[in-house]
Formats: sequence, structure tokens, C-alpha cells
Amino acid sequence: MFDDINIIRVTASLEPASGSNLVLPPTYEGGAHNLTAPRPDGSSEWASVDSPASFANRVEAALWGAFPGLAPLRVKVAQRDELSTIQMPHRCYDAILRESTLDGVPFPQTPIGQAVRASRSPHVEALFKYDPLVLLFGGWNSTALGERQPGPEAKFAAALSGEITATDVVPAGRAASRIDPLGIEGTATNLVEFADGTLEPYDPAKHDAALEAAENAKPKAEYPRRIKPSEANLGNVTPSIKPKGVRVRGGITLNAMVDLRRLRRYDYGLGDGNEEAVRLLALAGLYGITAVLHDGLDLRRDCSLVPNQAPEVVTLPRGWGEPKPLNRNLKDLSRQLAEQFRRLTPPIAQPVMLTGNAALASLV
Repeated sequence: MFDDINIIRVTASLEPASGSNLVLPPTYEGGAHNLTAPRPDGSSEWASVDSPASFANRVEAALWGAFPGLAPLRVKVAQRDELSTIQMPHRCYDAILRESTLDGVPFPQTPIGQAVRASRSPHVEALFKYDPLVLLFGGWNSTALGERQPGPEAKFAAALSGEITATDVVPAGRAASRIDPLGIEGTATNLVEFADGTLEPYDPAKHDAALEAAENAKPKAEYPRRIKPSEANLGNVTPSIKPKGVRVRGGITLNAMVDLRRLRRYDYGLGDGNEEAVRLLALAGLYGITAVLHDGLDLRRDCSLVPNQAPEVVTLPRGWGEPKPLNRNLKDLSRQLAEQFRRLTPPIAQPVMLTGNAALASLV
């Protein structure tokens, strides 16, 4: 199916589900969006609506929901629900897995853990058996503690990437205000707030001694303290306009791909069946991207997106040649991925359940 293909490319034109041209990109430190520098007319060329890392998380969630067998390594911490490597930021190299045990043995010291962590490109037999999706989404053994072992760290570049961007955008503003239904007014510090969150009306005879003691404490105590009604979210808040969101004058587009060249770098330990492993991971990536689009992208408040036409899926051949359309719906891909999963010999491992250790359990 994919033997003569190097790249699978998915392009989808999106629009806000509300029909508006206002979207809310992710907000980063300082309340800023990821925008290009404004042009002289005040507009902006481009805005990141969903970053590559965030989009990859959505694809992972779709795969975990439909094909949990692709993530055999699981952890249960403090009797909570199980967590799989596909739900961990560093996948099989995650600190959660590092701080877990199998039959009482720390995971890094188990035969499985040692085989997984010893994997280096191109030899990935253990990774493919116990955490195959790390080869699709990428992974890096950056969570080790203590003395580092000699030699290069394990690093595997992602073969799947995708990002949602908006073009020709203009920063927008949003009104912020509060109309108090009780008509509370005043700017005097006539309330006293205590450490347990309770309030009392300020009474000099009752509170001055405690307030003075807090002020003179070394280090100074934060409570009790005198505050204004507005500091307790009481009273009116004067309406103001704050930068929030963008208005899209161009379009919103998802550009995603699965790079089969990267998947073919590896020796999966299947001999002549290595291409079967490549096919499985490529199908997993294409299924995940299609599933995310099929369900619509409910990214965050004021940023629910839907495709406004059928996504364009094309393949780029090995060598050179024109892109060719690849017509597969979600049902077709689900069936093909399930069949490919079953036909693998040797198969991907059955689920392996680990237990979070005492240090991990104490934190949750």
C-alpha cells in the first residue's frame, strides 16, 4: 500500500464553527499569542492556532481511544486509572515510567526497561515491540536521574507533524467588565481578609493589633490584611478592552504529514517484514490525523474549528513524481490499521501493567 511512497501529506481548510472570523489562538506567557510581527497597516501575516506539539497530542488521544494496543506499557499510580505511554509527554522515556515498578523491580532495571532504553537507531526492535508510537511521534531519553551513562542519548525524530495556522490576521480586543448585582461600590480598604479565605468588615479595635503583628513579622506575614472590595471580586469592574484573539481575513489551514523516509531508517527486527512495521506506523499516523479532523477541532473557548471541505490527502512517491491523491475515509483506515496490527509477526507486546513507586504515589 505504501511501499513506493515517501510522504503522506494532509491539507485541510478550516473555519470557526460559529461562522465568525474571530478565533482565539493559544495564549503563552504574558498573555501573548504566537503572531508574526505586525505590518505597517497594523495587520499580521500569520498566527499559530495549534502548535505541532499540541496537534500531535490530539492525534495521540485519537489513537489511544481507538487502538490502545499500540501502547502496551501502562502505569497505575496510587490506585488511579491507568496511564499509557502515549499519554505521557516523553512516552517510554517519561519520568512516570522511570518511577514505576514491574513485580517490585524498578522499570529501568527490568529486562523490558533495559531493552527499551538501550535502543539506538537503527535498531529499534524493543521500542517497536513495547512502545511503537514513539517512533511515529518521536522520543528522547532526557529524563534520567543520577550519573549519566557514557555514549549518545537515545533520540528519535518525529515522523508525524502537523500545525494549524491562520493567515492575514488582525489582533482583536475583548471587553472585560463586571457589573455587581448588589451595587457594591467604594475603593476604601474596608475589609479584612484572613488566611482561610474568610472576610470581616474592618474594625480598628478588633483588627489593628493582628494587622500590625502581620506587618512586623519577619518574614512579613501575608494575612490578615486589609483589602478593597474589588480585591475580593466584589463590586463593579470598570469596562476595559484587552488584547485577546485575532480576526482572520485570510484562511485557517491544517498542514500535516507522515514521513515514511524516517520510518524506513529503522530495523524493526522483522527481517523482510520491516516494511510491514512502516506500513503500520504510517496507517496509525494517517488514521489519527483523519480522526481528529473527523471529530472537528474543539481547541479551546472561541476556537472550535471544522473543515469547510473534504481534506486533501496526497502521497509523494519515492524518487520524484507528481503527488497522487489518496482516498481513504476514517472507516477504511480503521479497518486497514486493525488488519495491519493483527498481521504483524512477531506481534506487538500485550499490555504490561506497572505500578507507580512510593515517591511517585506521594506526589499525587
